[in-house]
Amino acid sequence: MPQHASAGKPGPTPNNLRAARPRDLVQSLERGLAVITAFDADHRSMNLTEIAQRCGLPRSAARRFLHTLADLGYVSASGRQFSLTPQVLELGYSHLPKVSLAEVVRPHAEELARKIGASVSVAVLDGADIRYVSRVNAPSALAVSIRVGSRVAAHDTALGRVLLAACPQEQFEDYLARSAQATNSHHLGEQDRTELVRALEAVRRQQWSYVDRLASVGVRAVAVLLHNRDGETVAALSASRHDAKLSARQMVQQFVPPLQEYASRISLELRRGIEA
Repeated sequence: MPQHASAGKPGPTPNNLRAARPRDLVQSLERGLAVITAFDADHRSMNLTEIAQRCGLPRSAARRFLHTLADLGYVSASGRQFSLTPQVLELGYSHLPKVSLAEVVRPHAEELARKIGASVSVAVLDGADIRYVSRVNAPSALAVSIRVGSRVAAHDTALGRVLLAACPQEQFEDYLARSAQATNSHHLGEQDRTELVRALEAVRRQQWSYVDRLASVGVRAVAVLLHNRDGETVAALSASRHDAKLSARQMVQQFVPPLQEYASRISLELRRGIEA
């Protein structure tokens, strides 16, 4: 099996693992895993040449594996750079000995939901979507049914917008280009893209996002960012409510401070070695 690369050392190299090996091993599987494990904390994003070198593979072979992994949803491409997607976590999620992001945020989300009387969600950015990793519904006849693992177009939610606002410029431009070509709910016309860019400029300044709809349903939500132990953006935390009595300003004033407080609590735990 390929070994995990460590900082300052070469990545997994199939060519170094040839001695005294069974004949019935599947080399293509080994190489595919080598490509996945080539990414680590010091190599979160790499180009084709870097990946090929770390894996000891020809560029043509590395390209085929990357395109296959991208088609399966495990790798994303932004320009010439490749990186792993959150979907990679699904490969070994049930066997992880460490506490997951979902487990860390769950008690905080439950406490926050009780405190503010709203539904609380945590989601990660996954391509053009957000993917929910935790959800606590407030008791309400009008609560929106969203399950862990549900995916929604990122631009259509407060969670997605605050995450998009934190994206590197190249990644965000790639998102806009893909949204222009999409034919489903991810499609954004030219005017929509212009409005989104303008809205995200405000989100970057204020460090929170407000959206008066959730996936085209009459639910309003406020979201803030969650960071890991290194201060990197790993997810977003939101509070949502179906309440016509509260104005947008009142909702922001009521929800942003507790969201920021609980985001800080969660981030402190993530900095203690818990991987997001």
